Amino acid sequence: MTVPGSDTTNVAADAANVGFQAQTVHGDVTVYMVASDAPPEEKYRVGVRYLDGNMPAKARELIGAGFTEGYQTSESLFYWILALLSGRTYRQFSEEDFSSFHHAREQIPQFTGDQWSAALKVIDDLLNSAENPENPEADPRLVIMGLDELGGSQRDLIVRHLEMFLKGPIEDHIWMRAIDQARNKQMNGDRQNRVWMFFQPKPAGPRVRQPDPVTTTMTDWVWVITATALFAVAAGYIGWLLLARGKVPALFAYAISVVGGYFCFVKGLDWRDRAERLRAKEQERRAPGPRAHAPPGGFAHSVDKLFKRYFAKYMPDGEDRKTWQATTAGIHRYLRDEIVQVYRETGVKAGEVAWLIRYRIRDVARRWQDGTLWDYQDELRTPAKTKLFFALGFVLLAVGGVLAIGTAIRVRPLTAILTTALLAGSGFISAMGWLRIALERRRFQAEQAESERRLGETRAEFDRWQGRLKSRPSDSEMAIWLECDRKLLMHQTMEHYKLKPSQVIAHAFIEAPASDKRARVRNGPWRYPRYRLLVFLLTTDGVRQLIADLDFGKGTFHDRRRINYRFDAVAAVHVVEMDDHRRTFELTLVNGQPIEVEVTESSTENTEQLQQGEDPSALSRLALDATGLTNTLHVLEGVAAEGKEWIKHENQRLDNR
Repeated sequence: MTVPGSDTTNVAADAANVGFQAQTVHGDVTVYMVASDAPPEEKYRVGVRYLDGNMPAKARELIGAGFTEGYQTSESLFYWILALLSGRTYRQFSEEDFSSFHHAREQIPQFTGDQWSAALKVIDDLLNSAENPENPEADPRLVIMGLDELGGSQRDLIVRHLEMFLKGPIEDHIWMRAIDQARNKQMNGDRQNRVWMFFQPKPAGPRVRQPDPVTTTMTDWVWVITATALFAVAAGYIGWLLLARGKVPALFAYAISVVGGYFCFVKGLDWRDRAERLRAKEQERRAPGPRAHAPPGGFAHSVDKLFKRYFAKYMPDGEDRKTWQATTAGIHRYLRDEIVQVYRETGVKAGEVAWLIRYRIRDVARRWQDGTLWDYQDELRTPAKTKLFFALGFVLLAVGGVLAIGTAIRVRPLTAILTTALLAGSGFISAMGWLRIALERRRFQAEQAESERRLGETRAEFDRWQGRLKSRPSDSEMAIWLECDRKLLMHQTMEHYKLKPSQVIAHAFIEAPASDKRARVRNGPWRYPRYRLLVFLLTTDGVRQLIADLDFGKGTFHDRRRINYRFDAVAAVHVVEMDDHRRTFELTLVNGQPIEVEVTESSTENTEQLQQGEDPSALSRLALDATGLTNTLHVLEGVAAEGKEWIKHENQRLDNR
């Protein structure tokens, strides 16, 4: 039989994002970093973090190294024994594991007098009770009393990590303790409102497009100064002629033309400045023409996807989608091009600027709703007063100039005509030159002011977003929540089949990704917002299997699928491992139909995600350790090889060990 959907676990679910920000590596988190030559205590501390993160194999390596190299305390011994036992049974111990385990248990009597040594004794009593249930010295009631007398942290750790080791009368009791613990901790720490933060990358710092620098050149200055000097000489000569001949009315007209010229230039400059800035704003918002698509996989392509997604998400309520998209197409393109321009060459990933994209689009939607999106048109519209003063200045310049120059020509015709020609030519060149220089300076000042204003607003949003992410859960919190989910799902499965833990010969589970959005800390396994959990319960009647989808943020299970089959119905169990470390679990029944699930994803497909000191093979092993696949393979491969006889043979192997 084939499990519906079981061969498509690695797909984007309803709440999953697509590839533009699917992967996040918190490279600034170094809880799993330790050098090979680190002091024993440091190895121990990092090993404890691996154990908290539900990666017992690496925890065994580091805690064991710390203990054997000299950091020997009751606490370190407690954690070493937990790491040796966590996530597996005696059946999976190698000879080296047995040697380490016996050595560790032999150290227990030398530690006394503190809470950790008391916890060590409880562990020893629990193991004795499981190994020798008929021994009166291993009375389960006395062992439970000792467990209850421990501090909360030690008690919880023992219940969490010894789940698979305890057998006999004490097993059911400890299992219920584990379930109570899982219920209490499953949504602890405001999980529902914090999980999403783990999948948010560290935001890139705020940036805005800087204005183009002033383009005025030295040549422009030489030309305008030369023309202005010639204009001044020519205008001065005309004034001198009128003054020397005592032409008072003409001098009055001359003065009027000067005043008119001043108003004409100043108000014309303001008018032209407003018109050009308005044209530039309109150009920003004009619907763009067709252009080549950004190449897939690149920064620009990912930014395009983010803009498309968030412009749809933040569309104002009650608006027509086509109207919203058509009206804001120019703004969409302008904002997108700005972010691509200012971040493209900085090594920033698209997900790191998602906060800025969301802010920009929310701001557009807010101004759309409150009617301020087009306020710039009123702000840059030239006032009627400015136009009136410009027209008045032009009239005064023209009338006064004609009267003054006409009088000067009558006084000295040839010289006045040549001077007038020089006056007109140099005046036009200098006026246009000063206009270009002034407009360029005003343009730069206006754009600089707007850039500083937008940068201030962006920085405030950046600070707000960073503040929200301060309560990002740690990797160990994510692991504990997932462990609680797994135990609760297993408990629900046993309740459905009316089984007690002591009636389950062995159990196994697989935690597979069900979302293409993922995140991890440095040297840690990938965590996902959605999982597909597989639970296998082996009983005397066969295998009870449950598959359920987990919404990790809410801690809820969906789409449960149950399958029951006999031991002899299992034809083969194996894992297909690709060169990129991607692993697919395959369980084939005798009818030939497989149950498949991709357990770990590629650890090499995005080498740019690797942080300094990270090894793809090591990351793959950590991911495998965190999924529970190793124990599952051990159990199911034995079933596939031996059928129902596996139960008897496994018990014999355990007794021999």
